[in-house]
Order: sequence, then C-alpha cells, then structure tokens
Amino acid sequence: MATVKGDVHDIGKNIVGVVMQCNNFEVIDLGVMVPAQKILDRAVEENADAIGLSGLITPSLDEMVHVASELERQGFNLPLLIGGATTSKVHTAVKIDPAYNAPVVHVLDASRSVGVVSALTSEKKIIPFREEVSREYDAVRARYEGADNSNRGVTIEEARTNKFTIDWSDVLPPRPNLIGTCDFESY
Repeated sequence: MATVKGDVHDIGKNIVGVVMQCNNFEVIDLGVMVPAQKILDRAVEENADAIGLSGLITPSLDEMVHVASELERQGFNLPLLIGGATTSKVHTAVKIDPAYNAPVVHVLDASRSVGVVSALTSEKKIIPFREEVSREYDAVRARYEGADNSNRGVTIEEARTNKFTIDWSDVLPPRPNLIGTCDFESY
C-alpha cells in the first residue's frame, strides 16, 4: 500500500492499514510520495496479493493511471485497489481500469477494504466479484461517454465574450455615516 508519487497525504491510507491489520491481513505500508517502480518492485519482493494506491490531491489521479500502465507494461496480474479523497468510481472506471487488465477496484472508504480484498484473494469469490465490477464499470463508462457534455464549460474566448458587465454610470454609492479620520487607539 502506498500514497502515490507527488502526494504526501496518508491519513486515509493509515486508516485502511489499521482496518486491514485488525482483520488479520499483513499490510506493507510504503509511505508517501512513492514512485511507481518502487511500488512494483516491493510487490514482487514481498510476493504481494494486491496493491493499494492512495491519493488526496488531483495530480494523484494521473499518477494512479501511470502506476496501472506500468503494472500492465511489466506483466503484473495483481489486483489494484484505488482510494483517496479525490478518487472516484467514474475516474477509476474511465481512466485507470482501461490501463490495466487485472482487477482494478475503487474502494470508497476504509470500512469496505476488507470485503474487497477478501473477495479479490478468494478463489471462490474472485471471478464473480471481478464480473460484477466489470459490469458496473462498463455501465459507468457508457454513462460517461453518453453524457451531455454541453454543460461542461465554455472556452476562454467564449467566457470573455460573455463576461458580465456593470454600468456604474447611474449608480450613486451611499454616503458613509462617518466621514473623516478615526483615532483607533481610543477604541
């Protein structure tokens, strides 16, 4: 488990670690600002059953895609768990999951990590769990791709053309009750 490179937040990751350890899972916490290759090397060294990535800031999302791509490029087949405040099921389904052919699962909060890892490491549960996540992510991607993008924003040129203008020529500001100087030391 690691907070990806570029991110120093680890409160959520630490909570997941405690929850997992309280449920008899061995957790190897690599810390914060961990580069992709260090995560992969340590997973091999420890013979890991799964890899968990955490991130709180938005750039972490791109780094998670990079880690998934490296896992794929280097031929890994370990489940990849995604968590953190800026992560979402949509981002995981649209950006991270397509980059890696092994199971990729967004874990909403620490309390769900035990069930997810249990399913991903169980010979009986892994296939149905993977199929369920795959169907769910396919639906998420379909909704995302079919979404009406017309309300996603405008170009900077359009925004400047449509800027709000105020005609101050007819506005008479109210006269203040107190005019002059004020001795603040007397207050």
